Amino acid sequence: MSVLREMLENLLSRPITILYPKEKVPIPESFRGRVAITDDKCIGCSKCSLVCPAQVITMIDGPREVEFKGKSFARKKRPQVKLYKCIRCGICERHCPTGAIYLKHELSSSGTDREVVIT
Repeated sequence: MSVLREMLENLLSRPITILYPKEKVPIPESFRGRVAITDDKCIGCSKCSLVCPAQVITMIDGPREVEFKGKSFARKKRPQVKLYKCIRCGICERHCPTGAIYLKHELSSSGTDREVVIT
């Protein structure tokens, strides 16, 4: 008899879950979302790829002139991140001297192609 009573209570009550596309989930302040790169700030130092524990950041050709701490020099490489293999630990963000690589404060998308990259 208690099972029937519980079924009726659940049928007449409001849902507990959030209706996601309509209602946005509140994101905590310390949330680490999708990796992003600001190419204008990147100096090609490779620190992000060296400290990445998942080894998803590789340096690819990206020559251009950059300025850092008042000095101008030629950058040879730029980072490329395999988005869906990234563990979002934030170590690359901590070690970047210019703040060019960072974790966005938003939910990341999902997908099945493990070779998707951010450059």
